[in-house]
Amino acid sequence: MFSGTICNNFGLMASLEGLFMEHNRLVGTIPKALFRGAGIGANPLPLSQLFLHQNELSGTLPSGLSKLPNLKELYVDGNKLTGSIPRELCQERLNESFLLDKDATNRCDGVVCPANSVSKEGMAPCTVCPDDGGYNRYIGQRGSECMKPLNEVEILDLFYEQTNGEKWKNPSYSWEKGSPVCVRKGIKCDDSGKVTVIALPSLGLRGPIPSEIGHLSALKTLDLSHNDLTGFVPSDLRFTSLVNLDLRNNRLEGVVPPMLCIKEGVNNNGDTALSTDFNLVYACDNFMCARGSWSPIGRAALKGEEVDKIRERGGDGTLQCLPCRDDAARMYMGRDSCTDVVLGSMHIRMIDIRNTISKTLVSLPILVFIIGFSIVIIKRRKSVPIGVENGYGTGAILPGRKTSRRDLDLTTSGRSLSLASVGDFEDYSDDDWTAADSEKGAQRVTEEMIELAPATNGDKEVI
Repeated sequence: MFSGTICNNFGLMASLEGLFMEHNRLVGTIPKALFRGAGIGANPLPLSQLFLHQNELSGTLPSGLSKLPNLKELYVDGNKLTGSIPRELCQERLNESFLLDKDATNRCDGVVCPANSVSKEGMAPCTVCPDDGGYNRYIGQRGSECMKPLNEVEILDLFYEQTNGEKWKNPSYSWEKGSPVCVRKGIKCDDSGKVTVIALPSLGLRGPIPSEIGHLSALKTLDLSHNDLTGFVPSDLRFTSLVNLDLRNNRLEGVVPPMLCIKEGVNNNGDTALSTDFNLVYACDNFMCARGSWSPIGRAALKGEEVDKIRERGGDGTLQCLPCRDDAARMYMGRDSCTDVVLGSMHIRMIDIRNTISKTLVSLPILVFIIGFSIVIIKRRKSVPIGVENGYGTGAILPGRKTSRRDLDLTTSGRSLSLASVGDFEDYSDDDWTAADSEKGAQRVTEEMIELAPATNGDKEVI
């Protein structure tokens, strides 16, 4: 299942005839590159089939899709598109092979059901819903019946259920189903009893953020930070009165819905008095840092305590999301910490450091064994008091080789012995010389030789 936005690079595929991205988790708007093409001298794509239904797309249905000369099938139902259906699309006889009502191919509901209506397939025939103040606000709404408006008590009950409320970490935050919203811990209301604040940080909330929370029209502060929420940021939040939004350190995927990114007033988004750079003033980072980045508050900021600290240190007075390559930042939005090691302009992933240390620890016992074994061998060689020079080196008699009596040169510090000059050696039998092949045998025979040799002065003397 795909998530994220629809890539503009599809506009570069000059031979693209069919794009099938239904039943995914795509967010954002339908890009203009799909009908304009992309690149220098681009022309409309030869698309004949465009399947985008059952996603989380927001914004409006572009009228530019009518410029696709070969388009025959267009399915966009089951998204969160608002506005009206462009008249240009209503006259293209789209979806003729699918619609049972052939007359609908020349009507707008043959493309998608209008807002405040519903159908099983999200297109004709459509059932008009009662005027409910905009609860059925999306075009192409699928279902067997219109959505029933929920009051704020029902919305919070649903929120409690979908975020695993019975297992929240602090039992004092337990909400009784059906209880007045203003008496629930973590909730604040205005004078009219409308919910204005939901503050439930670090309570172990699990599951998705219900899109129904977007129907809390007076909601100004939403703090769900440091929990275990999953899924996506609902674009429905753009219909609230949000001023403060804090969703950092959860497990939220995808991107911030672009229609939410242009909402003014949330976390000072759109406040041109704070900066002349519109890339900073209107930015999705003002809501949450994107995947692969982080900041100490999980988002960018043009104003606030963290920004004041930056100014005190001589900074430019803005807090931006910085690159981060650790696993948490790579997968989820809104990270307020990063385990990367930063050396100048180089980022080192902490996981790479841990893997290197682990490999080192695994190989350490082998290295210690090799060093210890080498030390033992060296000590054993040094324990032989007399070197035997036989053409193969000095220090030991080679295993499996018998040394000739006539060629043997026995050397000690200050004296050397040769068999030709040391008394009568007839007393040494073959067994004695065979025993000399071992370390102890060589030492015994040599000691007896030394006793027969006269003492001399000097570093080395052959007798």
